[in-house]
Amino acid sequence: MHNKSLIAAAAAATTMVMACNAQSDAEVRSGAELYANHCASCHGDVGEGDGPVAGVIRVNVPNLRTLSMRNNGEFPADDLRAFIDGRDIPAAHGDRYMPVWGDVFGWEEEDLDAADELADRRIDAIVDYVRELQYR
Repeated sequence: MHNKSLIAAAAAATTMVMACNAQSDAEVRSGAELYANHCASCHGDVGEGDGPVAGVIRVNVPNLRTLSMRNNGEFPADDLRAFIDGRDIPAAHGDRYMPVWGDVFGWEEEDLDAADELADRRIDAIVDYVRELQYR
């Protein structure tokens, strides 16, 4: 009986881990969901800088839909990725009013390499989603 309980517990734990991994993978694949959960409160539902929190922030929240227009028609994916990540922005560049999402997006991974990889995949998903929001 003890072995059956142990096997059942192991099966339940494996199922929970698989469900958590599936949820993480789904979040990574959905830049729209990540954006809605982490970005829309400031940048607005469609990225125009008009989120419900924007009015109480000390700086103007940028319109993300005009990134390509403000960059001579080229979407600045690498610059956006680096700014969202935030871990490598030098302090000399002044105050940072946006969270350092590179730390946030990998927090549930104990292994640092896995945390970095997860954060990178989530940031890439958001960058791809913001690319879709650009004015045409």
